[in-house]
Amino acid sequence: MTIDETKKFIEFVARKQQSGSNPTPSVFNILIQRAFVQWVMKRYGNTAEYQVGNPIPRVAWQSSQKITDDLRFLLERREFNIPLNTGKLIIPDGVAVTDVNTAICPKYLHASSFRTNYITQIGGVLESNEVPVTEMNDNDIGSILSSSIVKPTHRFPRLAFYNDYIQFYPKNIGRVIFTYLRQPKLPVWGYTVVNNSAVYNPATSVDIESPDETQNEICMMALSYLGISIRDGELTQYAQQLKAEGS
Repeated sequence: MTIDETKKFIEFVARKQQSGSNPTPSVFNILIQRAFVQWVMKRYGNTAEYQVGNPIPRVAWQSSQKITDDLRFLLERREFNIPLNTGKLIIPDGVAVTDVNTAICPKYLHASSFRTNYITQIGGVLESNEVPVTEMNDNDIGSILSSSIVKPTHRFPRLAFYNDYIQFYPKNIGRVIFTYLRQPKLPVWGYTVVNNSAVYNPATSVDIESPDETQNEICMMALSYLGISIRDGELTQYAQQLKAEGS
């Protein structure tokens, strides 16, 4: 659906449940943007489902093929040359961080995987194999780096997340393949004013990026927010019912 079709659908459902005017363009944009962000967050890691002893929630990135398919439009695969003197990679911010092809990397949202090439020599022949880079918990960094048994090596590399960068060990790890979910583009219903009325302008609009089959759920989330904002319990209940039914 285009963002204009999304707006018309939400207004159609809301009119069946309430009297009065439709939300203004600015209110609609707030509703649909918050609903879209909520939908993405629920897919890549629903924190409400984290439990002690079970760190992986039922709804999380790659916990099912359906969730992977839903968020595949956000998945980025980028390669980086890690500076040998620091072993640091600045977390992609969508502005300044570039990959090995000098392309600007979209802003980071959620990590998927890290891999690097491990070179071995078998029978005089060099072989390159991808190996995973394992993340360390903050309270384990000291003991791992000082260990003679599990200390990071090129065969078993490690990493740690900090405020605005990722630290790799060993620091001379070389090239790293980083796959991650980027920040989604917020949907916008753009418009021009004609005869004191807002008229849809596709040139300044941004459609919802997610697959078409997911957009009913996003619309129901927006309707729930709308029901709360206008204190319409019936509209909120109706939207929640449709979400529960998978509409």
